[in-house]
Amino acid sequence: MLREKLFLAALSMSLSLPVAAGFQYRVPLGMEFATTQSAGVDAEAPAGLHSISCGYYFCYGLKDGVIWSVGNNAASQLGRGGNTREWQTTNQPASSVSAGSYHGYAIHNGTIWSIGSNRYGQLGHSEVCSGSSTCISSVWTDTGQPADTISAGVNHGYALYNGTVWSVGYSAMGQLGRGGDSTVWGDTGQQASGVSAGSHFGYALHNGTVWSVGWNPYGELGRAGTVTQYSWGDTGQPADSVHAGAHHGYALHNGTVWSVGDNRSGQLGRGGDGLSWGNTGFAPDSLAAGGFHGYAIKDGTIWSVGNNTHGQLSRSGSTSSWQDTGQAGSRVVGGSHFGYAWNGETLMSVGHNNYGELGINRVVSYISQYEEVFIAD
Repeated sequence: MLREKLFLAALSMSLSLPVAAGFQYRVPLGMEFATTQSAGVDAEAPAGLHSISCGYYFCYGLKDGVIWSVGNNAASQLGRGGNTREWQTTNQPASSVSAGSYHGYAIHNGTIWSIGSNRYGQLGHSEVCSGSSTCISSVWTDTGQPADTISAGVNHGYALYNGTVWSVGYSAMGQLGRGGDSTVWGDTGQQASGVSAGSHFGYALHNGTVWSVGWNPYGELGRAGTVTQYSWGDTGQPADSVHAGAHHGYALHNGTVWSVGDNRSGQLGRGGDGLSWGNTGFAPDSLAAGGFHGYAIKDGTIWSVGNNTHGQLSRSGSTSSWQDTGQAGSRVVGGSHFGYAWNGETLMSVGHNNYGELGINRVVSYISQYEEVFIAD
């Protein structure tokens, strides 16, 4: 189903971190936050894992310049066999990673490597897949495309190279910003200092304002109305960083969160129709977008807002306003219906776990409180 594919990514590269998306909106009640030690049956993942990027129920991370992975492996996007409920090495060297829906990107020696589903040419390998859902790559492959940063969407991707946005993959909703589908990376001509991929749209930062392109059913482009846009355009929203979810976006401007787009789960953290950027009044230290939810760090604790179907907010109470989870944290990353956070050297995860994406080696569908995964740096 189309909604099943509307994930994003990642959290994703949010101009600093990647993101992802999710599904429906029934909120579990009565959840209480608690931090617990992982049970003895859980495998201990390696210390030193960092730069985590989560997509559609799977994640990548880096340790000592090598990619590790966990979770959904339906399109071989983990780049390895073995237990998908445990963080394990892929042996693929990289300096950065970005998780999409069923594919991923990495930068190694200055060029983009890719893996997973290639149904729409999103891997940038030039293969023609003829629409086959089985067109996948199970090993990391060098595309030859130079890049400084990368961000994966559902079936497309962006890269920054020499100050301009490059794109590849599916473009039926205009998300490539340069014509139709493409199996090779191409220059969009859009200048930018950062880029963040949503489900079938994208944001870029240029001259201090947010630019956008692609599908716009909930006004997520922030350009008034819901008309799909096939070329990059200036939203006029000033921002220091921008973060794309499935169908919504956050921008930090003068220390305050502004939001736009889909608000069916309260993920905007404010009222209004979401067709234009609006000030939430919430002033965090850092920010991350999940699929239909959001995380932030404020005064040393994790705050959350939006969809809580799988306990990903790690709290009860209203989901339409930013609220403190009570969990101490210094960094946070959003996935489709889950999240990771650091509390000092301790890495924790919360939310959906049907595919083992939380890195906790137990068959549980979700965890509604942050649980320790392992000690990290």
